[in-house]
Amino acid sequence: MFASIWSFLGWKEVPSLPPTPSPPSVTITGVRIPADGTPAHIIQLETIPASDATDGFLFHVPDLRKYWKTDLGWHQRDLSRLDLQQDRYAEFISLSQHLQQKYHLKELLKPWGRADRQRLLHLNQRYVLDQRYHSLPKPFYPCAGTYYVMYSFCLDELPLNKFVPAWIREISQGLCLPYYGDAFVVKMAPHEYGECEWASYADISPQFLDLLVHGPLTRDVAAS
Repeated sequence: MFASIWSFLGWKEVPSLPPTPSPPSVTITGVRIPADGTPAHIIQLETIPASDATDGFLFHVPDLRKYWKTDLGWHQRDLSRLDLQQDRYAEFISLSQHLQQKYHLKELLKPWGRADRQRLLHLNQRYVLDQRYHSLPKPFYPCAGTYYVMYSFCLDELPLNKFVPAWIREISQGLCLPYYGDAFVVKMAPHEYGECEWASYADISPQFLDLLVHGPLTRDVAAS
């Protein structure tokens, strides 16, 4: 009956949106930093769709459940972003990244034509997470790029990881995040996002293992 009334009044039923496709699983090369003190190493990881944590804006993330062992260890996960740059000034942001951020912020702030709730959530997730910039010593220029550090904060079921370098855990001078269980580092492709804004990953170079030990330039050296 209501359909007939709407038709008489000239209202048209709004068609339902097609279901959102799931990103395909891909195999990527990342770095694992074990909590038991064994050396960090290159590892192959399979991605799975994910929307239940702060990494939802990536749409698919490495499946780390077997390393964190418990459901709680998996659900209590987080990530931070590292931008490793050849430029000697750690505050430098590439023009393409700056323009992308400017576009996204305008989309978040404009009062008209707002994006759907899911897209707004993903933009918020992307820009409120920890994001740090580091300048690389010249021998490590091939490691330049954008990385995500993926870790669990499940202190009740996982051991404290004392082996993640301070330069990765640091969120401000002298203040470091605690990581529990194994920690992982994955690299993004230069364009970062592909079809349907699904994350585009790249393989990490084995040279990154040496960078973990050596570390980036200090702020004083980077600014000199």
